[in-house]
Amino acid sequence: MVSQAPAWAQDAASTEEPGEEIVVTGSRLSSRDNISSSPVNTTTSEELALQGTVNIEDALVELPQAVPGTSSSNNNGSNGTTTVNLRGLGDVRTLVLVDGKRWIPSGNTGVVDLNTIPTALIKRVEVVTGGASAVYGSDALAGVVNFILDDSFEGVRVDTSYGITERGDGGTFDANLTVGGEFGDGRGNATAWIGYTERKPVFQGDRDFSEFALAANRTDDGLIRSGSTTSFPTNILLSAVSNRFIDTDGDSTVSFGPNGELVGVASNYNTNPVNYLLVPQKRLLAGANFTYDFDGVEAFGRLTFANNRVSTQLAPSGTFFSSFFINPDNPFIPAATMAALAREAGPAGTNALGQYRVSIGYRFAAPRKSDFSRNAYQVLTGVRGDIGDRWKWEAFGQYSRTEMQTALFGDGDARTVQQALLARNVGGTIQCIDPSNGCVPLNLFTSDPNKISQAAIDFISLDLQVQATTEQSVLGGTLAGDLGDSFTSPWAGSPIGLAFGVEYRDEDSVNRPDANYAAGRSLGFTSAPIVVGGLNVKEVYGEVRVPLIEDKPFFHALTFEGGYRVSDYSTSAGTIQTFKAGGDWAPIESLRFRGLYQRAVRAPNINELFQPQVEGATTGTDPCAGPTPAGSRELCEATGVPAGRYGAVPLPPAGQFQSFQGGNPDLDVEKSNTYTIGAVFQPSFAPRLSITADYYSVKITDAIAPLAGGAQNALNACYLTTKDVNSVFCQRIVRDPVNGALFGGNEPGIYATQVNTGRISTKGVDVSANYSFDLGEWGGLRANFVATYVDSFIRQGGQGLPAFECAGRFGSVCNQVTPDFKTTTRLTWDIEPVLLSLRWRHLDSVELDRIALGTDSNGRAPVEKLGARDYFDFDFAVDVREGMTISGGIANLFDKTPPIFGSDVGGNGASANTYPGTYDGLGRSFRIGAQLHF
Repeated sequence: MVSQAPAWAQDAASTEEPGEEIVVTGSRLSSRDNISSSPVNTTTSEELALQGTVNIEDALVELPQAVPGTSSSNNNGSNGTTTVNLRGLGDVRTLVLVDGKRWIPSGNTGVVDLNTIPTALIKRVEVVTGGASAVYGSDALAGVVNFILDDSFEGVRVDTSYGITERGDGGTFDANLTVGGEFGDGRGNATAWIGYTERKPVFQGDRDFSEFALAANRTDDGLIRSGSTTSFPTNILLSAVSNRFIDTDGDSTVSFGPNGELVGVASNYNTNPVNYLLVPQKRLLAGANFTYDFDGVEAFGRLTFANNRVSTQLAPSGTFFSSFFINPDNPFIPAATMAALAREAGPAGTNALGQYRVSIGYRFAAPRKSDFSRNAYQVLTGVRGDIGDRWKWEAFGQYSRTEMQTALFGDGDARTVQQALLARNVGGTIQCIDPSNGCVPLNLFTSDPNKISQAAIDFISLDLQVQATTEQSVLGGTLAGDLGDSFTSPWAGSPIGLAFGVEYRDEDSVNRPDANYAAGRSLGFTSAPIVVGGLNVKEVYGEVRVPLIEDKPFFHALTFEGGYRVSDYSTSAGTIQTFKAGGDWAPIESLRFRGLYQRAVRAPNINELFQPQVEGATTGTDPCAGPTPAGSRELCEATGVPAGRYGAVPLPPAGQFQSFQGGNPDLDVEKSNTYTIGAVFQPSFAPRLSITADYYSVKITDAIAPLAGGAQNALNACYLTTKDVNSVFCQRIVRDPVNGALFGGNEPGIYATQVNTGRISTKGVDVSANYSFDLGEWGGLRANFVATYVDSFIRQGGQGLPAFECAGRFGSVCNQVTPDFKTTTRLTWDIEPVLLSLRWRHLDSVELDRIALGTDSNGRAPVEKLGARDYFDFDFAVDVREGMTISGGIANLFDKTPPIFGSDVGGNGASANTYPGTYDGLGRSFRIGAQLHF
């Protein structure tokens, strides 16, 4: 393991023998010089081993060009996968390949779960950032991550490792066995592998920074311990003018005493402690691959299996201020309290039976748990060979299938809660008005937990299940080679390279929640739609590389590169064309300039096309809510705030209002224009030095996204931007007819379904440098540096809406954290038999988006900036004897804590008062491992 230099993010693959023809990611054309017009970052297996990589996400997320997708730190909102997100453009816009072919989709979005890739078998990882649809088809708007597996392994190798945090939690055990060798007198090779991973959880309550949920204080100049008003004792909304004398702190929320009397101050529940900071995982990987040469025609194949089980855990479920009716003679509620409920409901909140509508925030006792189990399979087979000395051909077929089972525990049924709340005294016994199905009366109007019977809790409890299957079939063929010496440029000796290919892809998916989940009867997990759909695409593509000038003054090499693909989709996308054009110019041997323009697309996936409308919760602010609304009275009342309630619309509990999302079968493709211009410097006077610098620009139009980019943006577009009640944004707002809130009941909320209106653009500079020093008897020293500067990152929900500059910012407007500057530097000292390495990761400071962009009505927030963070990791490896290596390391060497903020921030990945996928929330951790190879 220590015999080769760890190569972090080099310009192109450098692990092949000199002169051997290889295919570098970003092109189907083979070459002997490893030159690519696209910037290609490569991570070798030696670097992965040095990091002690168990899950490949851990290595990819630390690439400066990547931001966290779904990861092991995602608890709320996780679906049990880990994904890669290049340039922050989204994991659905990042194409993942294995050996140049599509990998197993994890579900109906088509996104790949990185947990299914066998880390122990990875030879190298090549990353191309920017559009690559002309080469690989849909989904490559942000770029391509290509995992190259070892298909010629020989011997037996055992890899084991164990890691744990300094606090003694998060223990991770990983073991892998790889066996391979030649057969058939050297004509074939077969490799088999099996691996097991088990990771223990870390709770948010186990770290000081996340032990308590934090929120802004009333003056927005500091953070206080907070939580949720969905709590125990139960809280209710009491915002009517006639009830304001009861609400002593003026927050529209009151609670209960032990006998049902109203308490003017709301109770509060700390949601953080039982949430995971690191989710537990159990994973089994197994597979085999082979190659065999039948007299010039090589057969190849691979069989892969992965079982991945991940659990998440949230704060206990509750009623979350859903609206329920209470009968006036309910024996659990004293007369004074019932009178207040009657005043709050008013005529509009009283049904034909004389029952009063009440918005209730009650918290159960046991946490909500989600268990995600996936079985993923892929079968690949094909043949390849040569035609003469100049052409290579390949034909292949592959079938992938993912079976997912999700079990959700600890929730409540909205129907049975309503049934159990309607109770009366019959002959001295409290009974449900409707006693069917064994109804047990439920008393939520007390601070005494002993007055809430376990039988009533059992009656309202609800567990849920989802079963899903996704299948993908791909057939393809390629022909690549060159035209020989008879067809060359008059000023060049190298032949013209060509590649042609055809591909057919078929995808089908079924996502079936149980009846309760599909019908939205769940209180804490909301609802999940039944999604059934499929699509197919037929594609033809070609590439050309033309050496124009070689070995002339100021033209050591000048090459043109082009590509073209036609794709015919079975969906409304229809026939799509993508292309690329560019090349490279080397005025001298040691300096090369390169540039490429690419037109890329992303076709809508099955979920985006066929998902029915579903209800969810959005963290944000309602411009019509609270005592000082940001929206005008005229517009708020025109969009559903009842007359007389302006200034008294309840604030969203826990900062969340209802929203509705869904698919659209008429969606078109997303389109992007990508430019890269750069240089590679490898001076002859310093042959061990390599420097690259590339400017990139990606502009995506017709981006598929919820209306205006999300429910909060739709609200802002209605009340703060267009200010037009007839705009599509205002027309998608439905308010509670009693109090004007955007929550409670099944209809209020923002209806933000999928549309082709979004725009995203980003530009910046990537830089990398590699240098090695020969220290003689003291071994060798190697330095690797890679950095990304994000000059601009703009999100726009649609034409006419504000374009938000998100570079250097974080929060819910930009929906992620995007540092201006990120670097990774590694310094390695190799003095046999010991290798010592220090890695430095830097993330620049970021500003709160809504303050920097001026969209905050208050103009200030308790945390307006997250400071820069620098993390140092130490790794080592020792060759104990031939075939045996001991390795280990310390991550976050100086135990740097993450920056923290409150619940007012939001954005993708915000959890535990920070962004745990971006910043290290675990603290200092240790790893030890061993490798045996014989």
